[in-house]
Amino acid sequence: MAGWSVLESVTVRAPGSVGAVSVRVRDTVGWRRMHSSEGVVTTIPAGSSSTVSFVLDDLPRGRHRVGPALVDVVEGFGMARRLVSVPGRSELTVLPEVVPIGFGRESRSLGEGSRLRRDHSQTGGQDDPITREYRRGDAMRRVHWKATARQGELMVRQEEQHGLPSTRVIVPVASANWRDWHPALGSGRPVSDGFEWAVSAAASIAVAYGLAGSQTRVVTLDGSTVAVHDPSTTPLFLDLLADLELDDDSSDRSPEASPREPVIAIVSSLGDADRQQLGRTRGPGVSGVAVVVHLDLDPLVPDDTAADSPSAVASALRADGWHVVDADSVSDVALVLSTAGVFGG
Repeated sequence: MAGWSVLESVTVRAPGSVGAVSVRVRDTVGWRRMHSSEGVVTTIPAGSSSTVSFVLDDLPRGRHRVGPALVDVVEGFGMARRLVSVPGRSELTVLPEVVPIGFGRESRSLGEGSRLRRDHSQTGGQDDPITREYRRGDAMRRVHWKATARQGELMVRQEEQHGLPSTRVIVPVASANWRDWHPALGSGRPVSDGFEWAVSAAASIAVAYGLAGSQTRVVTLDGSTVAVHDPSTTPLFLDLLADLELDDDSSDRSPEASPREPVIAIVSSLGDADRQQLGRTRGPGVSGVAVVVHLDLDPLVPDDTAADSPSAVASALRADGWHVVDADSVSDVALVLSTAGVFGG
């Protein structure tokens, strides 16, 4: 997982035609350059092999190329040295870090709206159905006649009525929404500590909801689906989040938010248009929770009072009716998500 370490082992074999050789082994990784001093020194007996191990630490989330290995060979009693690139590459997938939230009570881990909808689904109650207007193509068996009579127009039950209760987590993926973004070493792709914090928080929220028997849909600010998590799909869900990058372009549109579906947005910098777009992600009767990631503590990010700065965004979202929780990109994710109100309790 992101931020963790992994132990890598490389086996090097010396040809039988030469005597024992001393080598220094290091690997090639996609996210940084390993200096020769980080290599591991070993002596390989003639015609034999030797295995060396070294630690790759502070792993960045994503899918990374590992290899080819680089071997410094010392020959001729130390009088000659040559660098050999050993063919062979592998892929290392680093998943987002998931932190345990530790909520045991259903009302706090699911939110009151999701709990009520699940109880309603399990009991088969029809007194308070989740309905919407009839659309062309809807099956007539889904028509709810009581709601139709009450509303004066044809109403149908929502498709998710008998499925898992759900929540929605919004994470902006435009680099403009994360003021600390910078080009990654090597790839040049935009990366951001604040964005990485948001992805870890989104993954942790989804797993917490999943443990309580609920589904979570992670979407972008424009409503594109990034990944959907339910209690049986955690590995696939995290694998999809491993591929999420800033400025990703997705056309997988999400369905509209359901009535009473909890919405948790993890944001930082938002312009007026972004804020209006965020407001449309909430279903009827849902206030929404906004975790605003402040980046002003980072010396590389100017501490300003621009309209799209995290401080200004937090104030504007409060005025828009969001329950705002302040955080920064070095905050403990579990501690922030345990704040009263994030999970509806």
